[in-house]
Amino acid sequence: MDFLDNIKKGVADASQKASDAVKNFKVEDIISNLKAYERYFSESELFSKIKKVGKSIGATILYPVLLLFNLLKSNEVNLKEKAMIIGTLGYFILPVDLLPDALAGVGYTDDAAALMAVLTALASCINNSIQQTSKTQLKDLLGDYDERAVDAVSTMITKANESINK
Repeated sequence: MDFLDNIKKGVADASQKASDAVKNFKVEDIISNLKAYERYFSESELFSKIKKVGKSIGATILYPVLLLFNLLKSNEVNLKEKAMIIGTLGYFILPVDLLPDALAGVGYTDDAAALMAVLTALASCINNSIQQTSKTQLKDLLGDYDERAVDAVSTMITKANESINK
C-alpha cells in the first residue's frame, strides 16, 4: 500500500468512527455523567476555549455557554444546579468527549445537546438580566452575529418556562 492509499484508508477509518459516534450518540449518556466533567471546569479554561473556538462555533453554541456561565455566577441557582452547570461547562471545555470537537460538522453536536438539556432544566432560573449580560458578552466576543441563533435559544427558554408553569 502506498502513501496515498494509507491516507485514504485513514480518512475512511476516521469517517467511519465519526459516523458510528453520531449513530450511538445519546444526550442521556452525557447528562448522567456530568459530575465526571466538573474537574475540567475553570473560568480561565472556559474563556481560553471560547477565545480559541468562539468564532468558529458561533452564537448557536456560544450563547448557551455564556448563559450557563452567567447563571453559575448568579444567585439564581442552588449548589446542586451549580454543580450541573460546572459539569456541563467542563464537558464543553474538554476537546475529546463523546463526539470529539475536532470532527468537522459534528464535533460540537454533543456539547450543544448537553448545553440545551441543562438550559431547559434550569430555564426558570434564567432571568432577563442573565440573558442581556450574555448577549452583551456575545457581541463583545463575536462582533456581529446571527440573532436568529439567540432568538431560538430564548424561545426554547420561554417554552420550557411555560411548560413548567402549567
